[in-house]
Amino acid sequence: MTVQLVLNALPGAYAVTRRAPDMPVPDWAQGEGLVSITQASDETSILCREDRVPGTEQCSGGWRAVQVSNLVDLDVPGVVLSAVQPISQAGLGVFVTSTFDRDYLLVRAAEDVAAQIAWIRAGHHYCDGKVTYRLAVPSDGEALAQVHFETWQETYAKIAPPEVRLALNLAHRTRYWQARLETDAQTLVAEAGGRIIGLCALSGHAAEVDHLYVLKAARGAGVGAHLLQLARSFSANVGNTQVTLAVVKENTQAIGFYAAQGGHVVAEKQDKGPLWKSDNLIFGWPVAKQASTG
Repeated sequence: MTVQLVLNALPGAYAVTRRAPDMPVPDWAQGEGLVSITQASDETSILCREDRVPGTEQCSGGWRAVQVSNLVDLDVPGVVLSAVQPISQAGLGVFVTSTFDRDYLLVRAAEDVAAQIAWIRAGHHYCDGKVTYRLAVPSDGEALAQVHFETWQETYAKIAPPEVRLALNLAHRTRYWQARLETDAQTLVAEAGGRIIGLCALSGHAAEVDHLYVLKAARGAGVGAHLLQLARSFSANVGNTQVTLAVVKENTQAIGFYAAQGGHVVAEKQDKGPLWKSDNLIFGWPVAKQASTG
């Protein structure tokens, strides 16, 4: 049984500490964040924020935690499996603990983005603060068209020919996205306050980023950078070793952004149109290969 989950990221890094079973629970275990204490006949295990654990303790640090925000009864089947299975299939490790109401999952900080895209590809929603990341669905067509239209018109107001800007109107973008989403399962969206604020669409077996747009009001908070990180992990997740993106040469702001995100120009090409024969730089990012989730 697969359950669609909402996964809320918890701030900070976590550690799991092993202590002898006869040792008392130390004062440093208590404090902000998730705390879980498990006592067994051969050990006591303490999960808490890593910055509180003394260096003298035997511990495993560097974990990031997410809360399964779905409220379900203790005996509802499939909740933990739905959260753990995508991580396992992606070849990642996971630590699970639960309270009466909720389940919590911890993954290695170095594998955090890979875990996020594994959950997102499985149809779950990943919430990092006020922004939720998920896959687009057909009903998102009009909202994606609005983001695409607003950001493209703003970006290319002084770059694209006037007739091109007139042709690529909101109705054109709406038709495009409604048609694309009928068969597309490779568009990532960022959502805040119930509104889509950014998108990142992949094609070519997730080897190419076709579109990466963030509304002007939402820029500066790392949304675009995170969408690009997720896209790179998505591409690796399906077996690619590189993801590429084309940007118009005159779009210096975007070029600066992609360079700051570690991209390198790997080629140049002219977009053949049909509306605009623009000259483009092709940025590339190597991606670390992961196990495929199919």
